[in-house]
Amino acid sequence: MHSKEARKVIAVDLDQTLAHTLESLVEWHNDTYGTDFSVADFTTYEYWEIWGGTREESCMKIRDFYDSIHFDRIQPIQDFALEALKMLKRRHFTLVIITSRQQFVAEKTKRFVDKHYPDLSDSEQLEYVSKPKSVICQEIGVDVLIDDSLEHAFDCSALGIDVLLYDRQGQYLWNHDDVLRKKHAQHSAPTLTSTSKRLYHQTPRELSKNMHRMTSWKEIIAQFPKPSSPLRFCYIANDSQQDEEDDEDEDEEEEEEPEHYFDNPHYYRFETIEVEEMSEEEDYPLYRDSRVWV
Repeated sequence: MHSKEARKVIAVDLDQTLAHTLESLVEWHNDTYGTDFSVADFTTYEYWEIWGGTREESCMKIRDFYDSIHFDRIQPIQDFALEALKMLKRRHFTLVIITSRQQFVAEKTKRFVDKHYPDLSDSEQLEYVSKPKSVICQEIGVDVLIDDSLEHAFDCSALGIDVLLYDRQGQYLWNHDDVLRKKHAQHSAPTLTSTSKRLYHQTPRELSKNMHRMTSWKEIIAQFPKPSSPLRFCYIANDSQQDEEDDEDEDEEEEEEPEHYFDNPHYYRFETIEVEEMSEEEDYPLYRDSRVWV
């Protein structure tokens, strides 16, 4: 990534980025309909293409899932996500969770966020059917979007928003490059959201320059390395040397040229280091290169 000016607002998707929603949905469908699906079977968010039926029937299934105990048991992503968001929060980024869930599950959604990601997000935005995520991002001034959806990623990247496309362990088949090629081969007309239809004359063939695939939250946080402190080096005078200087004759006619701290053997050089909280189980690198927002 190219070095850019300081970023302020980071928007984070909820389902499959912070929550194992699809895993719970698959379990619910198997228990309810006697199917034997796995997450690996889902290569698209158009679920009716996977489990059959019409789009309308699929929407009804999703609503039934929202009312089920499986929805209440959704687990958070265990991929350093919480630690990464805490780190970004400490660095004074504004964090906003943006979800495509509908308003009737807003209370359950808020309970999930408060339980598993407390005091991190400055606000929770709910995206409605008639309001694309890219529009919400524009309204609140998002600089970086972290999302697993190709459609939302293309919408936002076309509007100048940097996108980190979350592909956990490389297993999110619905956002892989072969999905783009398949869509392009099957459709001559635009196949993304209404925003994309205005921005693209055909389905994109590859990720744009401001979209970057991330296979873990460790890779995501590596895009935001901590900048060096301007007070990194401190120089402290030796006590005896300081006393000698205080005793010098103030009326001396010709003042000697002052010594530089670097050349004076009576000054000691200290380097201050700030240490951030680390996971007890995992360590990770912070790559200091030109791919960052600081």
